[in-house]
Amino acid sequence: MSGSVRISRSVLFWLLCIGAFCALSAPAALAQGFGSTKKKVVLHRKLPPTAHLSGSTFKVEVNAHGIQQDVPEDLKSMLETELMKDDARLRQDDRNPDTVIVCTVTQYSQPTPQSTTSQQYQLGSKKPQNVTVTRYTGLLTVSYQATDRHSGRTVDSANLTSKYDDEFDQGGSTSHGLMHTITGHVNSTIHGKGEADTPPSPAELKNKMLNDVVHQIASRLVNTDEGVEVLLARGKLDDWNNYAENARWSDYVEKLETMTPLPGKEDDAYRLYNIGVGYEAMGYAAEDQKAAKKNLQDAAINYGKAVDGKPSEKYFLQPQNRIETALVHYKQLQDQNSGTVSASAGSSSTSSDRGSASTKSSSTRSTHSASSSGSTQTASAKPPASSSTPAKPTGPPLTNEQVIKLVKANVDEENVIDTIRHAPAVNFDLSVDGVVNLANNGVKGKILTAMKSRARQTHP
Repeated sequence: MSGSVRISRSVLFWLLCIGAFCALSAPAALAQGFGSTKKKVVLHRKLPPTAHLSGSTFKVEVNAHGIQQDVPEDLKSMLETELMKDDARLRQDDRNPDTVIVCTVTQYSQPTPQSTTSQQYQLGSKKPQNVTVTRYTGLLTVSYQATDRHSGRTVDSANLTSKYDDEFDQGGSTSHGLMHTITGHVNSTIHGKGEADTPPSPAELKNKMLNDVVHQIASRLVNTDEGVEVLLARGKLDDWNNYAENARWSDYVEKLETMTPLPGKEDDAYRLYNIGVGYEAMGYAAEDQKAAKKNLQDAAINYGKAVDGKPSEKYFLQPQNRIETALVHYKQLQDQNSGTVSASAGSSSTSSDRGSASTKSSSTRSTHSASSSGSTQTASAKPPASSSTPAKPTGPPLTNEQVIKLVKANVDEENVIDTIRHAPAVNFDLSVDGVVNLANNGVKGKILTAMKSRARQTHP
């Protein structure tokens, strides 16, 4: 009988232990974060080119002086492969190409990794431990130019830079991986398929930077469809993550925006991050450039709010910077479209004043002009007033609060100014109190000047 009692007590003891373990682990399972088991989705970043290759054949030339030979060789091979992968009509032809793409590697470096050791408190330890962190860096700069071989016209050119700067400890990456900067823009971005858990070997680092430059060039010349691996925040947010996994992005955003915000600023930061993922996905999927840009701006705002809510979360940094690249891309497209419209309007006006000779000249200057057929009658039939008639507002006016949101979301200055200039309508409070409030929230300098300039256009 006593043996039976002892067995029962033993069983009871283990049952209590299991119950206590479940009770302790339950809060951890519900905690907001990315979890030890990462949940990932792949966003397809489809970007139209900002320039267009002439014809269907191309030749790539890569020059380099004083740089290890495998760098230009690999750049040439990788760029040829990428262009043909992204555009099936293209083929490489060194003898009779329609377009010649010349790249010059101006700088390439991989400094020796630098290690530092400091004392840090580890979880569960009462004494600080020695922790060694090793920093890996790399730099690749390339100037590139694409030329129509038949006409000699420059199709596109740019100076491109790819930087790698990341630190690793025994747990893996402590920051955010590959960073590249497009020269000529106030912009930086993370580019890569996922978070690195181990430091790159010299060969891997070289390929990362080459891949980055190749992607930059390809995105300027052909339609690109890049699969970007993105983490989803977990915890209570798992209730809605199945919408993201099934690419039901509009439903995903609606569920997250209408749910009760999570208690605690840091926990709710993960909800805002997931909203940003949803808007980013919709931005990449949008066919209309304006819709794409609007969704990407909403994504940047929510990613920025997430960073504000929990600045220590390293996974919040990557998408915020990635969005800036896409916004710069769509700004380039918008600027080109605006230039095309202006050229066409100018062609029509000149035609009606100066006759057929001017029409022929104007059509040469603008490849998209309606007068490119050489017909004076067609060009003159366009009402010249249409180019100066202001477009009617098609949405709610832009306000001080929205500009503040963009600035706090760390959207770069150039894109904030572009949003102000191209908003359908504005309703800014530029009184003394309004300007003081803007300045207190980080809105100043060129952005404030752009707001005043736009307000004067609305209320001269």
